[in-house]
Amino acid sequence: MVPEVAEIVSRGGADLVVRINRPLRLAVRDIEAAIGPGVLALALPKVDSAEHVQLIAEIVEEVEAERGVAPGTTRLIAMVETAAAFFRIADIARAHPRLCALNLGAEDFATSAGISPDPEALSMPKQMAVFAARAAGIMPLGFIGSIAEFHDLDAFRSTIRRSRRFGFIGASVIHPSQVPILNEEFRPGAEEVDHARRVVAAYDKALAEGVGAVTVDGKMIDVPVVERAKLLLERETAIAAREAKKASVES
Repeated sequence: MVPEVAEIVSRGGADLVVRINRPLRLAVRDIEAAIGPGVLALALPKVDSAEHVQLIAEIVEEVEAERGVAPGTTRLIAMVETAAAFFRIADIARAHPRLCALNLGAEDFATSAGISPDPEALSMPKQMAVFAARAAGIMPLGFIGSIAEFHDLDAFRSTIRRSRRFGFIGASVIHPSQVPILNEEFRPGAEEVDHARRVVAAYDKALAEGVGAVTVDGKMIDVPVVERAKLLLERETAIAAREAKKASVES
């Protein structure tokens, strides 16, 4: 059913990620069923080491070659979900060029670590996941809280807003009602975009005029601030391009 679903999902301008099973015998069958031109990535649950990712990547490479899919087309998302794997999270994040994102699974990790899946208990391991992903140059996915709590959407919005401040840039959820909140809260707000544009413009003007210091809204602007502003504007540009693509598909 994957090719059919991929075609349906792509009509709305979305990318398709297939979550495969963890036991290797099932994982191989899932990979063989999923690999194709309509599938952007595979989500790998309960990754326990860099070698685990490399083994999956080797299987994916073989199936891509058999299907005539361009090498490297299928990306991988690593899901770290045990206390043992947590201590190898940096190695996992750098395991293979196919990896595009890393996620620390709150519920399974909390069970493995013997902690409660609440924001206070998850803050440190979740933040470490962000650092590991950023150091490896891949996307940190997730939020600081339990994925099982979806009935209180106002609380969920607050969780996502806080998680973005911790460095997360996207997440997976279990209910459709949560998706608009992800899209709204992980996207830079209009005021943020305006401020970022003014920061970059002010800094460029200062450089052109040979001025050593510049302020925007009463705050000193230096290189790290400018770099963050440029990254925010790049992300907004990419989101706007995706929206335009989706609107074109729907029309």
